[in-house]
Amino acid sequence: MANDEKSITILCVNDFHAEILPTNRTLGSARLAGAIHRFKRDNPDTIVVFGGDNFKGDPIAEYFRGEPVTNLMRTVGAVASAVGNHDFDFGIEQMRDWQVRGAFSFLAANVMDKSSLSVPDFVKPYLMVERNGLKIAFIGLSTKEPMDNVDRPRDIHALEIADGVEIAKKWVEYLQAGNDPLGKPDAIIALTHYGLKLAVDDKTPVGEEAISLCRQVPGLAGVLTAHWHQFMSLDIEQVAVAQGGSHGKGFALLTLRFTHDHRLLRVTPSFIDYSDSLLPIEPDERIEAQVEHYHRLAMEELGAVIGVAKSDIVHRSPAGNEVLPEGTPLSKLAVHVMQQATGSAIAMMYAGRMGSGIKQGNITLYLLNKVLFFANRIVTMKLQGRDIVRNIENGICTLKREGASPLAFGGVRVTADYAKPFGQRIETIALEDGTPLMPEKYYAIAVDEFLASDEMGYDFSNGADRIVTDGTVRSGMIESIRANGGLDEEMPTNFTLKNKPRIGGDAICR
Repeated sequence: MANDEKSITILCVNDFHAEILPTNRTLGSARLAGAIHRFKRDNPDTIVVFGGDNFKGDPIAEYFRGEPVTNLMRTVGAVASAVGNHDFDFGIEQMRDWQVRGAFSFLAANVMDKSSLSVPDFVKPYLMVERNGLKIAFIGLSTKEPMDNVDRPRDIHALEIADGVEIAKKWVEYLQAGNDPLGKPDAIIALTHYGLKLAVDDKTPVGEEAISLCRQVPGLAGVLTAHWHQFMSLDIEQVAVAQGGSHGKGFALLTLRFTHDHRLLRVTPSFIDYSDSLLPIEPDERIEAQVEHYHRLAMEELGAVIGVAKSDIVHRSPAGNEVLPEGTPLSKLAVHVMQQATGSAIAMMYAGRMGSGIKQGNITLYLLNKVLFFANRIVTMKLQGRDIVRNIENGICTLKREGASPLAFGGVRVTADYAKPFGQRIETIALEDGTPLMPEKYYAIAVDEFLASDEMGYDFSNGADRIVTDGTVRSGMIESIRANGGLDEEMPTNFTLKNKPRIGGDAICR
């Protein structure tokens, strides 16, 4: 760098998901803090931000109402965070509390109060940060999705998420006009929870919100993305874009270089992925001691044994983290308890909302809650056979380019051929007694709250007599494991998939 140049580095941790304990794939809070400290020592003019979905994940973090995560954010000096879709799950007052304890600001310029059509007071539209004599503005943007899902607190139902492009244009113009008390920023960064991933060619970016932002909002120096849990650095329409994986495996970086008179020269996106080099990182001793303390206290309750796993119960491929399209022992148990709890003929659950699995040995409340990091309220309805077929078709594990995710189902037997075009793969479908599923007939079904919200290509909007029950998949599985003394490695047998995609290769299920 020339002597008359200045630089600022923005470091973003996205989709941390409260991964406070180290694993063979993740750093944990203490080592992540150590890695950030080391980076800041080498790059003193660094601004730390988070990309949202910070708090939903480890049961210990939720047991202490997010305090292990706010401690991490305060320790590494995070100044702001985008609001992830799962951050809304905890309600407005909890989000206020996190910001106080973590000494950061939630930024969400496109989150609106439905009644006033203005940004609610528990978030800010943007934040201006001064570093190395330079002023960097961060505009926060949340991914668009319904706010009135059954799994969200009532106060969140009063919100809506507006189009990010138009909102971003408004705030870029506001900032460039020098309307902030600190004056005009030297660079504007979009700190988003927008999903971005690479297509099957590993080159083409996919993610309408993020791509539209880069194409349609002049004045952005860079965009930080999230939500899809990938490491990436690229330019979209000459805008630098970076994403830092997930679960504390690393972080995204945007390096901004300026002339001595504050003219922006270039922005370089990059990332650091520590997945294959976890051990050499020195942990932050204070964070390490705090996490050990939280773990010890929480396990007095969460360490209760509810049963025994007679062998390793695998839910996700160790190679690529995919879920087997035919289902797993955990998904089989999940749909079984949904049928039992509701008396429904058919049950469906989004299998991507479970963790990697359970090791052989004692199953504790902590382990079960870790695998089922969502309680998953059960919703019942009556749905026509044609809609059941369409949702199962969507749920067959697909290639990256198709973007669907695995569906666990019970009460029907299905044969499908993956080699056929998407939408034409199901060859046979019948009830467990062999009775063919009729397109026009209505069937009593139970689905989890995520499927009921019509995300990821699933569509249950035609369901009649919809009831949100008090039961959850998690509580049903806990009761079942207790009653049976444990869990066997018994695979589902109701789904036969021909020519299935190669797990650990080009298949992707989320």
